Amino acid sequence: MNEARSAALEEGARAEGTQAARLSRRARRLAATALACVLAAATLGYHQVDKTLTSQDIAYIPRFLDGVPPPPPARSYEDEVTFIAAVQRAVLRMAPGNDGLPFDRAREPKDLYEARTGLCFDRSRAIEKILLYHGFETRHVSLYARSGSSLKALLTPGIPFHAVTEVRTGKGWLVVDSNAPWLSLGVDGLPVPLSAIAGAATGAGGTALATAPPDPIYKNPFTFVYGLYSRHGRFYAPYNAIPDVHFRELAHNFIN
Repeated sequence: MNEARSAALEEGARAEGTQAARLSRRARRLAATALACVLAAATLGYHQVDKTLTSQDIAYIPRFLDGVPPPPPARSYEDEVTFIAAVQRAVLRMAPGNDGLPFDRAREPKDLYEARTGLCFDRSRAIEKILLYHGFETRHVSLYARSGSSLKALLTPGIPFHAVTEVRTGKGWLVVDSNAPWLSLGVDGLPVPLSAIAGAATGAGGTALATAPPDPIYKNPFTFVYGLYSRHGRFYAPYNAIPDVHFRELAHNFIN
């Protein structure tokens, strides 16, 4: 009887030990997963494109807008469009050249102003910072030509692409081109979002535009990503192979 009881106690102890070992392994896996998530979030946060207006931005932005009056405090939609178009023209006038700013270097309004040249991703940054300075909400958009899936377009190096800005107006999101004085206004004068333009390019219909977009990429099938500033990670510090993104803007890909 005592032997049977002793064996039962030993068996119970072994079972408890096994369960404790399983719980310990599970706890270690959960801790490792939590640590990996924290490290990933920290790494991505460190690499996020900063949209903060710096003292340097504040010093240089007015130089772009010489002779351009600010929008009135109680601005109408028409006031917004007028000012946005003026900002676009001012940036194009200030940097008419088509040599891009070098990789692995800053590309803020000061850099564009001094270089007097840039490509779409350089001018769009200045447009965004100037509009932010005047209280507008903006989001950066990268467009990629596609002949297959959107994922294939994003993963294909050397594919035609374009960088533009969308700005929120009182009537909706408006596309601001960075290479030509074009805004995505419909024939009714209201904003046409990029999603509608992309749909029209694939034959899915969409709101008629007042003027045709200047870049060929708008007229053929394309995919677009909010908040992706580069796939290669060399436009914004720390200049490495991790893509340049802004996470709040990235979220717009899922909520709009």
